[in-house]
Amino acid sequence: MPKKIYFLSSEVEPFSSTYSLAQFSQKLGSRLHDIPDFDIRLNQPKYGYISERKYIIREVIRLRDMLIDFDNGKDSVNLKSAFIPGTRVQIYFTESEKYFKPIIELLYKSKNGRVHKDNDFKFAFFSKVALETIKRLFWQPDIIVCNDWQMSFLPILLKNNYNDNEYYKNIKTVFILHSINEHRYHSDASHHYIGLDTSSSKIDNLELAIKYSDYLIVVDDEKKNMSKLFKKNKNLFDIHKKTKTFYLEVPSKPKWSEISKKVETLLRKI
Repeated sequence: MPKKIYFLSSEVEPFSSTYSLAQFSQKLGSRLHDIPDFDIRLNQPKYGYISERKYIIREVIRLRDMLIDFDNGKDSVNLKSAFIPGTRVQIYFTESEKYFKPIIELLYKSKNGRVHKDNDFKFAFFSKVALETIKRLFWQPDIIVCNDWQMSFLPILLKNNYNDNEYYKNIKTVFILHSINEHRYHSDASHHYIGLDTSSSKIDNLELAIKYSDYLIVVDDEKKNMSKLFKKNKNLFDIHKKTKTFYLEVPSKPKWSEISKKVETLLRKI
C-alpha cells in the first residue's frame, strides 16, 4: 500500500512565491512524488493572479460547489487541479472569491506594506476546506504535512474537531516550521469561524500547532538561525518537548536530493 501524503502550503513555485517556502514546497513535493510507494498531493490557495490558461488548471467535478459549514453559515467552495510544470505532481487549488481572488503577488500584505487583517481568516478557511476535501475525494491520507504559520490551523482543527470521526482519527500531522514572526498571532474570531473554542482574544497559533501535531520539523540553515530563534521563544520551545521534533538543515545552496531523503526517512517512520 502506498503511503498517502497530503502536502499543504500557501506557496508553491512557480504559482506563488514570497519566501523560501515556495521553493521548498515545489522541490520537496516533486521529489517525494518520485518515490514509487508514495502518493503525494499538494494543495495551495488559488490566488487571483494565477493564470488558469498558463498552467492548464482544470475543474475537478467532485470538488465543485462543495457546501462547507462555517460559523456564519454554509459556504460554496470549489477546488481545481493542475500539475507542477515539468512534472506529474498533482496540485489542487482552493478557490475563494472573498479570501483568495483579490490577492496580489505579495500574498500577506498590500502594496503599501500593511499586513492584511484577515490573514488568519483566509488560512482558517483554507484549513477547514482542506480537511473536508479529502472525504469528498474518497482519498484518505496517512499524513498531512502542514507548512508554516499559514497551515497552523489544521493540526488544531484535526485534533479538536475531527478526532472522533472514523475517517480522520488515524491521520497523523507533520508541522514544518519555516519562520517565527508576528503572523503567528491569530484572533479568537478566526478560531470561532471554523468551530474552534477559545477563551483568549489573541492566540499563538504556532504554539497550538506544535502542541497538536504528531511531529515537528524545524527548517534551519547552516548557521542554525532558526534553531537559535526557536530556543529564544520560550513558550514555543517548551511546548515542543511533547512533540517529536526533527531539525532539517536547508542551506543557502540546498541539495534537494539529500534533503528529500531525510524527510522520506522520517515519513516512513510515521
